[in-house]
Amino acid sequence: MRFLAGFLLGLMILGAAVWLYLASGMFDPAATTPPGKMETKLANFALNKAVAKRASSEKNPFSGKPEALKDGIEHYKENCVVCHGAPGVDAGEIGQGLNPPAPELTLPRIQKRPDGELYWIVSNGIRMTGMPAFKPTHKPDEIWKIVAFVRHLEEITPDEQRALKAATEQAEHHEGEPEEKAGDKPEAKPAAAATPGHTHPPGTKPHKH
Repeated sequence: MRFLAGFLLGLMILGAAVWLYLASGMFDPAATTPPGKMETKLANFALNKAVAKRASSEKNPFSGKPEALKDGIEHYKENCVVCHGAPGVDAGEIGQGLNPPAPELTLPRIQKRPDGELYWIVSNGIRMTGMPAFKPTHKPDEIWKIVAFVRHLEEITPDEQRALKAATEQAEHHEGEPEEKAGDKPEAKPAAAATPGHTHPPGTKPHKH
């Protein structure tokens, strides 16, 4: 009984300490502040357990089908490469500012995930990481093809690499304000000079000009 009471008291003290820490404003939410080791370990632990519980054991129906990669790379170019990059392709400016950073998708911890887990992550996204949910905007077959291309990243071809590089360069292209050229704007016309008035000798009757 004492143990249970002590345990509950400890939880209450811990909860109060967390509340005071958050209420004090000491928590730094800036994306420029890297996460600590403990935060990273706890977040990854919670993520892995949550995904494993919710993901299906379904296999990718497009696995090993070269034609699926053509569709997969198009979606990857449009939605993924700017944050995750690819072998030989750096992430774009948006991806470089993410906290936590988007992982390289060729990492063993990514590639060892079952198909169902990769599908769940792409489909549902991950809160507070910058990873969006593709389910609202993509059909299931399209998501499976993205997963197929993620599996293919370790064997990316030079042509695919060039295509992904071009996609990041296009995303980072900033169009400046068009420079004004001579003749673009009509020159302001000088204000018409006021016609000088004139006077009439005293006693002259008014007359029209």
